[in-house]
Amino acid sequence: MVKENVYPFIEEFESTVLNMSGWELMAGRPYITEIGELKQGDIASVIEISGELQGTIAVSMTEKPAIEFADVVMDTPHDSMDTEVEEVLAEIVNIFAGQAKRHFEKIAAISISLPISVRNGEFSRPLSINNMRYVCVPYQFNGELKFVLSIAVR
Repeated sequence: MVKENVYPFIEEFESTVLNMSGWELMAGRPYITEIGELKQGDIASVIEISGELQGTIAVSMTEKPAIEFADVVMDTPHDSMDTEVEEVLAEIVNIFAGQAKRHFEKIAAISISLPISVRNGEFSRPLSINNMRYVCVPYQFNGELKFVLSIAVR
C-alpha cells in the first residue's frame, strides 16, 4: 500500500465530514489490521475500488456517534439506529470516495462501487484482494471516538 494511494481518501474524508456536519475531526494514531479483515463498529459503509487502483474503503461507527452525526446532518433527532442513519453514513462514503476518485483519475482509471451498509455489531469483510491489510484511522470529535476510516488500496 503506497501512502500516495491513502492520503487522498483521508483528506477527502475529513473535508466531507467537516462540510456535512461542521465537525472538525482529530485523527488518532493509525493502526494496521490482519490480512484481509476488518472488525469494528455497529454500522459501516463499504466501497470497493476497481481498475488500476484496487481495494476497499470503509467508514465505521458505533451506534451512539452514528445517531449523533445523522442528527446533525439531517437536523432531525433520531431515537435509534434506523435507515436514515445508515443512509447518512453511506452518503459520506459515497461523497468522499467520489472526490478521491477525481484525484486518481488524473493518473489511473478506477471505478468505485455503490456503498454497501453493514450493521449490527462486529463484522468481518474480506477484501477483494485478500493479501492486503487495512490502514485504520480513528477519529475523535470533542474528545470522543466518532469514526474509523479504513483503507486498503494498491
